[in-house]
Amino acid sequence: MVIEGTGVLADALRIAAVEVECATTVVVADVVTTATPFETLTDEDFDAAWEQPMRHAISAFQRAHRAGHARLIAVVPTIGMSGAPNLAHAAATAEAIRVMVKSAARQWGADGMTVNCIALAPELFGIDPAAVGDVSLAPPALAGRTTVVDDVVPLVRMVASADAHHLTGATLTADGGVWMTA
Repeated sequence: MVIEGTGVLADALRIAAVEVECATTVVVADVVTTATPFETLTDEDFDAAWEQPMRHAISAFQRAHRAGHARLIAVVPTIGMSGAPNLAHAAATAEAIRVMVKSAARQWGADGMTVNCIALAPELFGIDPAAVGDVSLAPPALAGRTTVVDDVVPLVRMVASADAHHLTGATLTADGGVWMTA
């Protein structure tokens, strides 16, 4: 398995040494985690917060396709689905990667490749939960801290398995019920 990306989550996935049966690339979104008012973003800020992470994700998708990997998984924070004050740059990156997953899944399905997205709680990316604000739609009983080893690794293993050959273009939200999609 190839893990693309930087940060705590990507490092934790590397350390966990996830074993999978299909050639797999996991692209962990390199979102900028610093809360910055949208109207104050400079060209340099925008380049660092959106353009560089998008270029990295696109390049990683292309490398995985050229390598003939059967499974491509993008990992993004749920902030793309909900937005957050002063984190528009992080939300835009996460959502753009989710849209790219759908397009790649449609284009590369004929090549036998599945492309999916796993959306995780923003704090796993180093985003301050207080900066995101309260978006919980779940009863407190469903809320809980998602951990990389106990929760994320088995999910990556499942999506990368040969049994998941019919799952493509999907976003699996695994954040303990903080953000629920219809």
